[in-house]
Amino acid sequence: ALVDDRPEDDNAARIFYQFLLRHDQEAEAAAVLERALEASPKSVSLRLLKAGSLEQAQDWDGAIALYKALYETESANQIIANNLASLITTYRSDQASLDQAYQIARRLRDTDIPAFQDTYGWIVFRRGDPEAALPYLKSAAEGLPKDPMVQYHLGAAHFALGNRDAARETLARALDLAGDDSSTQYQQAREYLADLDGQ
Repeated sequence: ALVDDRPEDDNAARIFYQFLLRHDQEAEAAAVLERALEASPKSVSLRLLKAGSLEQAQDWDGAIALYKALYETESANQIIANNLASLITTYRSDQASLDQAYQIARRLRDTDIPAFQDTYGWIVFRRGDPEAALPYLKSAAEGLPKDPMVQYHLGAAHFALGNRDAARETLARALDLAGDDSSTQYQQAREYLADLDGQ
């Protein structure tokens, strides 16, 4: 009722949206979010929810575009900076994009937050320095032991450095955690393992 009476109340919309998601009402939640964004198009919290929903839908270009728009006005927000840099580094390969991600993520260099360590380490890896990336990716993998993508990042760094046993163990763990996820990264993990096994 509050959402209907005060559509501009982004806090009420956020709470109702998350409630609906928790109760498996995705379509209703999406409708609530869209109505709220129409009423409060500049709301940071609502746009973050929208960016998260685009990620869930694997609309990487849409998510990147929205995080870029958020970053223009909220560059001090570490979560926005991390998510933007992470998406760019994961789903873009051109040098300009990697350089942009590095510029955004430099502030994460001294972080002790595993997700941020993973983002920074993976950017360093993608820019061609697996040795410098390894300590960040190790720490991230220790802090997020159930995250298959974080484990894959560490495994890829080990593979690039010729740490065959560590690469084999970590990549196998990543694939076990990923289950039937067919993302490009896990296809790459299988190729690395095949190479390690001499196939």
